[in-house]
Amino acid sequence: MSMPDLRKYFTIILALFGLNMISFPANAVVIDFEEINQPYSGNSLDSKGFNFFNDCQGQALCILHRDPYSPYNADPGGVTFTQNSPKATTTLTNINGNAFDLISIDFADYFNFLTSQNIQLIGTYATGGTVSQVIALQLIFGLETFVFNWQGLTQVSWVEITGNWLQFDNVVVQEISPQLKSLEVPAPASLALFGLGLCLLRHFTKKQSQKNT
Repeated sequence: MSMPDLRKYFTIILALFGLNMISFPANAVVIDFEEINQPYSGNSLDSKGFNFFNDCQGQALCILHRDPYSPYNADPGGVTFTQNSPKATTTLTNINGNAFDLISIDFADYFNFLTSQNIQLIGTYATGGTVSQVIALQLIFGLETFVFNWQGLTQVSWVEITGNWLQFDNVVVQEISPQLKSLEVPAPASLALFGLGLCLLRHFTKKQSQKNT
């Protein structure tokens, strides 16, 4: 085998190794609560693998289901949830504990009555530290979409800092921990493939050197 052929095969092996190491991100999850078709109230809600927990002090209606036929629903024909306790904090976490990206959330005022509000959001990074942002609801009907693109979080919390109570819907998240694991720890098959490439390179390089002497 000539050296150009050897380089070609070794390049192919390296390419296969690289492809095996890459784990492509999963599709984003849109938590729109449409699967929850029964009235609900409480301080903890699970949907599509994520948990919403409100820290209200012992009240029964911390997180309240708003059905599609409610005149106050900011998502006509759909389902929203509300924070039904003033100045209480709702926290979003991944139920299985993996880190996630927060892409966007839809918010509206509690009654969908053209009420302006300021909301503070705080994200906690899996690597430590936090990120925060204050958003403002405008004087419009319906849901407003706020884009964040915060990456590598263990939780996100939000609370109104002006006004009382909120609606939230269409929480777009993406789990990222499996991708991080695959990049940090090479799979045994990947290492074996890479080792094979190195052995082939050494073997044929040695034979080529002996042939030229």
